[in-house]
Amino acid sequence: MTLQLLLPLIYYACLGVTLVAGALAWFVPGNWWRGAGWLVLALALAQAVVSAIILNRPPLAGTYEAAVMFTLWLSVLALIPCGVPEGQRRLSALCWWAGTAFMALFLVASNRFYPDWYMYKYIWSRLFFSLRMASLAVFLYASFAALASLGMRPETRTTLLRWSRNFLLLGTAVFLAGEFSGFTWRMQWMGDYWCWNANFLEATLFFLLVTAAAHLPPTWAAKPRLRAGAQAVPGGLMICLFMAFMLLEP
Repeated sequence: MTLQLLLPLIYYACLGVTLVAGALAWFVPGNWWRGAGWLVLALALAQAVVSAIILNRPPLAGTYEAAVMFTLWLSVLALIPCGVPEGQRRLSALCWWAGTAFMALFLVASNRFYPDWYMYKYIWSRLFFSLRMASLAVFLYASFAALASLGMRPETRTTLLRWSRNFLLLGTAVFLAGEFSGFTWRMQWMGDYWCWNANFLEATLFFLLVTAAAHLPPTWAAKPRLRAGAQAVPGGLMICLFMAFMLLEP
């Protein structure tokens, strides 16, 4: 069996298991959801590795490749203990259902790989795109942590909101590492100036939005629902941008 034939089988298996893992975490008592989560991670990793072998590079660009990496990152993050068992189950379920949604889009949309480009072979360009996707997955995870806090006991809610803010800050660090990689990449090809365009303006505005969500005024931060909503905004915007790019992709 060729890798091109194997990849769809992994895709459908990952789609089904991710959906089931979310349902187990949300609805079913016991620890079955943890075992399902590790299986999701194995399938998501296999999907990314097989894609990379076919492409002869990491999945870097285009909505399908991004969905593959978002699913992988979310499956990793979903298994990180957040310190509160009841919040952990809800948070993990949201991550896995998001992974299901990303993959389910390509039941109707084109699941083709993005056209290759000679710049993708350079380490700095690979780091730029990979870190950009990783940071967006972390922002989405932070948003899910904020949403998972709604309706929880005060202690659990406080822990999840603090967890959400920590991952907004972590995502910011990953994002800035990607920007540094992009800057270095451009330095090697365009002299000592950064080539500014609409995409970088969009990234800057998104960065400012995340920074604002992580540094709310004290009076706003003291209101749990307002804080949860503010910290969930970056993830919601990221999903909207993903959908827009998918619809506009040639």
